[in-house]
Amino acid sequence: MIYFTDNDIDRLIEDDVPAGDMTTALLDLTGKKGSISLFARNEMIVCCTEEAVRLYKKVGLEVSYSVATGTRLKPGDKMLEAKGDASAIHLIWRTGTAMIEFASGIADRTRQLVESARKENPSVAVAGTRKHPPFVKKMALKALMAGGGVPHRTGLSDTVLIFREHLLFTGGYEKLPEVIPGFKEKMKERKVVVEAHTMEEALVAVKSGAHAVQMDKMPPETFIECAGKCRAINPEVCIIAAGSVNNTNVAAYAKAGADVLVTSWMYFAPPADIRVEIIQLNYSG
Repeated sequence: MIYFTDNDIDRLIEDDVPAGDMTTALLDLTGKKGSISLFARNEMIVCCTEEAVRLYKKVGLEVSYSVATGTRLKPGDKMLEAKGDASAIHLIWRTGTAMIEFASGIADRTRQLVESARKENPSVAVAGTRKHPPFVKKMALKALMAGGGVPHRTGLSDTVLIFREHLLFTGGYEKLPEVIPGFKEKMKERKVVVEAHTMEEALVAVKSGAHAVQMDKMPPETFIECAGKCRAINPEVCIIAAGSVNNTNVAAYAKAGADVLVTSWMYFAPPADIRVEIIQLNYSG
């Protein structure tokens, strides 16, 4: 579960309405009532409807219908409906819709990767990196999981991942036999992951005791050989494919023996297409 605070919801509203809705104020819609409904234009996995409901309620709308994040929708299916003051509808219309479109696009693209990969390897995991656009971490992670993916790293604080750039300051890969035991001693409950760019680097990492090796931009045909040699050293080592993993090669990496496929490709999906229907209501309340 990705938790959005009340402050998160308030900031989404404030971002689009820093000083009020000028158009609605000039039109003087006081006392006018309406309804807003959102429909899928295409097949989609919907995401962030719960947060949209909270947005709607924040501005005083009454939500009468919503579907849960992760629901598969067909063209024409309704995902959300609310009613209330016309000014409140216009205040929140774009923010709520744009959020669902953005998140649902990521969820759809993630599902595409997961389905392609698992045709070749039913147990493979598709993991999203932390290289999503700035300031949308919670939406991106929620959408990733709605599409069947998992977070690779939610941030620098939650995993131990040694990059080549770290090793520039510790003596390089040849010093891993000294570095990794130190990590294991200090953080006994954490797994140690090492990024490798060549087969030689990967084998050094496994021999040094890495729990997982993340192979960066290694072609699938080389990846197969490298994964086999790593598992010959340690059958329990986790083999990760990373770097330029996308819809054109995700199946190949899954077939090549990856346990985890790490990518940011899903985060740059086109937004889902949503139809918004706003209707004037001829009664109050």
